Amino acid sequence: MAGVRLPLATLAALVVPVVAGLAWMTVGGAPTAWIAVNALALVLALALATLLPLPRSQRGVLVLAGALVLGLWATALAGVPVEGVRRWIGLGPLRLHLGYLILPLLVTLAARLPARSGAALIVASLMATMLQPDRAATVALTASAAVLALTRRDGLSITALVIGLGACVAAIAQPDHLAPVRFVEGVQRDALTLNPAAGLALVAASLTPLLLLRRAKVAAAPLAAFLLAAGLMAFAGSYPAILIGYGAAPILGFGLALAALRYQSESQ
Repeated sequence: MAGVRLPLATLAALVVPVVAGLAWMTVGGAPTAWIAVNALALVLALALATLLPLPRSQRGVLVLAGALVLGLWATALAGVPVEGVRRWIGLGPLRLHLGYLILPLLVTLAARLPARSGAALIVASLMATMLQPDRAATVALTASAAVLALTRRDGLSITALVIGLGACVAAIAQPDHLAPVRFVEGVQRDALTLNPAAGLALVAASLTPLLLLRRAKVAAAPLAAFLLAAGLMAFAGSYPAILIGYGAAPILGFGLALAALRYQSESQ
């Protein structure tokens, strides 16, 4: 099926939180380079969402999703280390969080595959995020697994959800020694403390991935669950405020996932 044009509400789910974050970083005195990186990432993400061609056949989708999972595992084993944690890849002067770059696309593709393949991809990704380790990504993946289990109601999808819940328990039990960085973690909490009105605006912007549900598509719901869960983890501890805070990977990852939604079958 040919790609379809994305509704404005779907694009707004990406644009609103990023623009809100850019406004707060500008007012709050974030480094100019960080503001420029997020702004450029938004432009590139919109280009990816509207122009990037992706596989349409089930076989092509499976090959792409498998390559994404291999990338997660490679990063967990040989990525850029920070205090023993390997979640990043180097791109010149930038470090990109690979999970937030490719997991939104992966959960969108998993929803387009049969239950066996989709569940296997989710489980393999969960194991990689635990190995990195990455609590927030593990929780976000489990949220996607929950949506798939509720939608499909088959044994394999439910099994993937059970494994995801176990992975969340294991991830939470692991210590996370990374120190929070201003304008990356705790962005909404900082804003609520300094300017309650701005903080409430950022909290509202964090919920805009719910606009994806207006598509009423199978692939959109797991993506919305992933983004919403990852965003809400910022309130649970020192986890990235994705899309709102500094970081190009979640913005680009959202754009890649939206490119996949362009090819979502109207029958789903």
